[in-house]
Amino acid sequence: MSKIKVFMTDKSWTDLEIEKNILKEIDAEIVLGSPGTPEEICREGQDCDVAMVLFTPMGAENLRTFKQCKLLVRMGIGINTVDLFTATQQNIMVCNVPDYCQGEVADHVIALMLEVTRKIGALNSQVRGGGWDMTIADPVPRLQDKVFGLWGCGGIGQMTARRAAAFGMKVSGYDPYQTDSVFDQNGIKRYQDLNRFLSEIDVLSLHVPLTPETEHMINAETLGHMKSSAYLINTARGFLVNEEDLYTAIKSRSIAGAALDVLETEPPNGVAKLATLPNVVITPHAAWNSEEAIPELREKAAQEIVRFFKEGRPKNLVNTDILN
Repeated sequence: MSKIKVFMTDKSWTDLEIEKNILKEIDAEIVLGSPGTPEEICREGQDCDVAMVLFTPMGAENLRTFKQCKLLVRMGIGINTVDLFTATQQNIMVCNVPDYCQGEVADHVIALMLEVTRKIGALNSQVRGGGWDMTIADPVPRLQDKVFGLWGCGGIGQMTARRAAAFGMKVSGYDPYQTDSVFDQNGIKRYQDLNRFLSEIDVLSLHVPLTPETEHMINAETLGHMKSSAYLINTARGFLVNEEDLYTAIKSRSIAGAALDVLETEPPNGVAKLATLPNVVITPHAAWNSEEAIPELREKAAQEIVRFFKEGRPKNLVNTDILN
């Protein structure tokens, strides 16, 4: 009988072979939860040593269900669905997989920028319908020498910086949590003053986690500092943006447009209000997607479990207070 029980609350892939092969190293058994409510799923795994979580929310009550759990692996980048305070109280280490699909997201940012500025989709649709009028895309800005702004300069932000620079854009960034060396090594001009940063960029791309501090950080006030010719891109989390304020800003031409891969409500109830504006592009939380992304996520999530039992802690520990 295996000594370690790993409970996977839910998954979006067909098998568990990747996880099983990696977990053999520590003689761990992996069990998949049955479909049900979050509460029912967690009760099924209440005796687990490790919880692997994809979509199931880990609020306080669900976390308290896991009586002997030592590690929770959030199979993804965001940890806003996990009550970190309760996890720490329960002596559960929480980790995520922040370094998967980074290249895909950076690529998607550039694709969104090109689409919202050059309007490829609208031009293509017109030609398919028998038209031939390039002026429907006007105004089209020249990207060379424009300022690409990164709010958040972590791994994905740094990859995006290199891609934007390849278009001849000047890259600037705002991130009070990064060292000067990160900016220097990636050719990013550092701003310490947020309002000045917002007022001098032509494209703003968001690369920060969703926390109480960052919720609705894009709002009427921050949008008011941006140029009327500037564009917003969000591939991070929907609740970073106050969608009503963004709608008003675009409708009144306070900014030129937006390209979003995430929304406050996913999927939206009917057609999202922002999607009714011609200078807004929205994709369905697809930035992470590639054939290689899910296998990478699964491997790295399982490897964190092995690392925990062999080294005493995961590489990407989120609730670091637990070490105090």
